[in-house]
Amino acid sequence: MINSKRLSRILLTIIVLFLFSIPAFAEISWQPANQATVSWNAVAKTSEGTDIPPEDTVKYKLYAVKSGDDLANAVEIGETDQLRYVITFEDEGRWLVGVSAYRVPTGSSDPDTDIRESSITWSNSVDIAAVPVPFGVIYFAAPAPVAGFGLE
Repeated sequence: MINSKRLSRILLTIIVLFLFSIPAFAEISWQPANQATVSWNAVAKTSEGTDIPPEDTVKYKLYAVKSGDDLANAVEIGETDQLRYVITFEDEGRWLVGVSAYRVPTGSSDPDTDIRESSITWSNSVDIAAVPVPFGVIYFAAPAPVAGFGLE
């Protein structure tokens, strides 16, 4: 027989597991557009939690991948030192976008090899990226204008 203390622990565990699983079921908000402006917070700390020296350069790379494709197949679509970027979609489909930060230390002798890049934060990420909800962009071209329009 289960005593009330043990039953309380089991119920509490079930409730906690349920609450932590809710974000896993968050749906993606698909935004229809051929152009989207994305933004993010500045990266001011290293992956180890220390402050990045203000004289170091931090820039951002933007990526896109069709929904359903492996994220490893993402294509780099731009780079910026700003905290926002305008993405123009030319191919139809549902797109996920991502951003990574990279850092070049001051006085680097070879900026191409001395950079350190973060992992990519994707727009469908429920835990860190999407505010307030995960998102993607859906783009489909409008049909051509109607031809042959007239009276019969």
